[in-house]
Amino acid sequence: MKLGLTLPLIACLCISLSCMAGNDKQDDRNQSRNQGAKHEQRRLVVNSPDQAVAMVQRQYRGKVLSVQSSGTGYRVKILNNDGQVFSVSVDAATGRVSRN
Repeated sequence: MKLGLTLPLIACLCISLSCMAGNDKQDDRNQSRNQGAKHEQRRLVVNSPDQAVAMVQRQYRGKVLSVQSSGTGYRVKILNNDGQVFSVSVDAATGRVSRN
């Protein structure tokens, strides 16, 4: 009689352990994906258009006319006090601000 109960218990135990192992692998994959996303965010110095505008306004005086996302960062169009319109690029990865 004891052998009759032992085999089903062993089978249940094996199934439970294999499910737990599968969950651990999934958790490892999710954790690795999350760390990659966090690492990508940490690499960017400028994370938003508002942040780009603030950086530009520290260097150039005038009215901000527009902000556009570019391939590597942001392009900010400025109207200065002399009536000139010019563009400034902000590199999102480095935070470098340069007038075009």
